[in-house]
Amino acid sequence: MQEIFEKNPKLSMNIFYILISTILYALSFPKFNLWWFSFVSLVPFFFALDNADSPLKNLLYGVLWSAGHAFGMGYWVFFTILNHYEVPFAKSVLFFTLCVIIPVVLIFTVFAVFYRFLHRERLFFYALVVPSLWVLAEYLKEVASFLIPWGGIEYALIPFSEFIQIADLTGGYGIMFIAVSVNSLFVYMLKQLKFQKAKQVTHDKNHNNPLGISGAGVLIPLALICLLMAIPSVYGVHQLRKIGLSVGQEYKAGQSVQTTLVQGNYSTKERWSGMGFYQRVMNYLEMSVEMPIETIGDEGQGGERVIVWPETTLNSSSKLNDALFVELMRNIGENSLLISGGLKTDHNSNEVFNSAYFISGTGRLLRYDKHILLPYSETSPLIDLLDAYYSAPNEFTAGRTPLCINAPGGKVGASICFEILYSGFIRQSVKDGAQYLVNISNDSWFGDSPMPYIHLNAARLRAVENRRFLLRTSNSGISAVISPNGKVIAQSGLFTKERIDGDFVKFDQLSFYAMYGNLILLGSAIILLTALIQVIIKKD
Repeated sequence: MQEIFEKNPKLSMNIFYILISTILYALSFPKFNLWWFSFVSLVPFFFALDNADSPLKNLLYGVLWSAGHAFGMGYWVFFTILNHYEVPFAKSVLFFTLCVIIPVVLIFTVFAVFYRFLHRERLFFYALVVPSLWVLAEYLKEVASFLIPWGGIEYALIPFSEFIQIADLTGGYGIMFIAVSVNSLFVYMLKQLKFQKAKQVTHDKNHNNPLGISGAGVLIPLALICLLMAIPSVYGVHQLRKIGLSVGQEYKAGQSVQTTLVQGNYSTKERWSGMGFYQRVMNYLEMSVEMPIETIGDEGQGGERVIVWPETTLNSSSKLNDALFVELMRNIGENSLLISGGLKTDHNSNEVFNSAYFISGTGRLLRYDKHILLPYSETSPLIDLLDAYYSAPNEFTAGRTPLCINAPGGKVGASICFEILYSGFIRQSVKDGAQYLVNISNDSWFGDSPMPYIHLNAARLRAVENRRFLLRTSNSGISAVISPNGKVIAQSGLFTKERIDGDFVKFDQLSFYAMYGNLILLGSAIILLTALIQVIIKKD
């Protein structure tokens, strides 16, 4: 191996570039939160692809970057399988390899191959073709049933509040497109700068331009980078002010609704051992009400309020009967709506659903069933590598309920756990009429990894895209009240037992993104088709 690297110093340098790229990419995400690396983290990777002197090298670099990316961003999956699901070590390694590394390798190896096939030393390629190819590659995670669309570069940029506001026009894929374009343009600019300096040394020693920098070669990509950074930021400043005024007016008009998010922080064994179901429900109820349970009668507590409990809190189908729901309705108060995760078993078909129950103090009971199931945990699209965990179902049925729930007091866009990562799915609930969004989850199996924070960032981006308040509660955190500008109004800690109180406003107006969706995907497809035609014409 050492002899190979000694004989191929260029190979060694390119592998070093790839290593740096994967490190910078991971550092841009929580918990490091060095988000500014998002604009340069792909530069070394693209340099390596440009330096590849054969298709096989492009393939190799794609595999290496993909594997490094999978390890850097998804290492926690291995420890989750090993510790949370208590799967043996060898089987955990097999799961991590087959279900995390290989899918990512397939996607970005395809990207690397197409990168070489479409490559041209032209501004069009770096400014438009590369980000288009990247966006469509990432979109594959959303459409393939065995993949999950997490780890997109747009989630690293959430702390750059002004920049992400453009998501109400372009969606998260638009932010991704811009960030990748900036990375790619840096590559083009640096290559042009290197070319101009080499030209100066060999041919233009007496030229009046001491740096040998041409406007088209260097200044144009630099100007484009500045515009790609400045335009979203200026737009974001305007939108932050506009949304802030709109929310403030609703508050002054007395249109806000109280909300209570309850984070029980029960361990996985406590939740699924089959013991203590009623005690957990009563603890949640005690944390939810404003007065001790015994002092609350049928009169209710007064004032509209939405209470949200985490995913699968009501996780024993056999104990979910009319008596329990009536008890919950009586204790939450007449003007309250309780949204709680739970299970639903259809005894006729034996189907099991991961559900959200909408329990009204006025006596109404509605349900949303999770539509997008988590691969390998809630469904097995390819292989079943995870064993049953206590009483937890290891196979669910995809829901068929409406995405927008016409609950008492307003229409709700419901989502459970990883459904919040699917931008088009959340958008559809808003287009169907949702006035606010609710996401219930259980992130305890992530451990103290970056994923709870990335999951929260995804929720923040969905709030910006659709300009809706989003109420998010998780069994172990992070629970949060998120405003339509993506800012967290109130949030819990991680692995704490606590209650979060806040208020929110219901909105009806649709953002451009909510109305028209991911037009950036169509634009990317057109750009790639144009690039492909150019390649074919040139070969002919």
